[in-house]
Amino acid sequence: MGETLSEKAYNIIKEKLLHTEKGSYLSIRKVAEEINMSYTPVREAFLRLHKEGFLELVPRVGFFANAISLDEILQIYEVRECVELFVLRKVFYSIDETHIELMKKYLEKQKRCLQNNQIYDFVKADQKFHEVLIDLYNNKYITELYKNVREQYYICSKNIAEGVSDAAIVEHGELLKFIEKKDLEKALEALNMHIQNAKERVKIGYRRFK
Repeated sequence: MGETLSEKAYNIIKEKLLHTEKGSYLSIRKVAEEINMSYTPVREAFLRLHKEGFLELVPRVGFFANAISLDEILQIYEVRECVELFVLRKVFYSIDETHIELMKKYLEKQKRCLQNNQIYDFVKADQKFHEVLIDLYNNKYITELYKNVREQYYICSKNIAEGVSDAAIVEHGELLKFIEKKDLEKALEALNMHIQNAKERVKIGYRRFK
């Protein structure tokens, strides 16, 4: 199934917000003209971005670019710690070669994207790498929660990715190594270290781009 107009508008506007100052006013009609789309799908995209926290809606005034605070971002990482470590324990002995190969595919995509400075695709490949295990657990509520929190700090994480090396890629490789060795405790340790390191990169990146 192809991308709907609303989804296309959502992705374009979300990318636009990367370069928009907090508090800037955004007109639905003006944005629709800029991206050469009709009013309705752009309005739907605005409402979705508002629901996700990227846009602030002031009644009878309009939409304004929002930003997530550092405290909110760190709270998101607390959710990641709880969810990802819990899920890894639950699914560890159900991980087969198909899942490992899929994670390797996303890891290779991350490498290519970083080399080509395709930051949007790098961040999405990072998310997909982790979602292999989340999807394997097959709990729709946990899956929805996880994907929602990952989307919440997308803008911040993209800026951070622009300023770092391949640290996340190396850490993903370590996690995969212990998964392949069937060493649960080492895998949990590697995943926890990856999340803690990512949190520290968030702090540095957040301050750099403030």
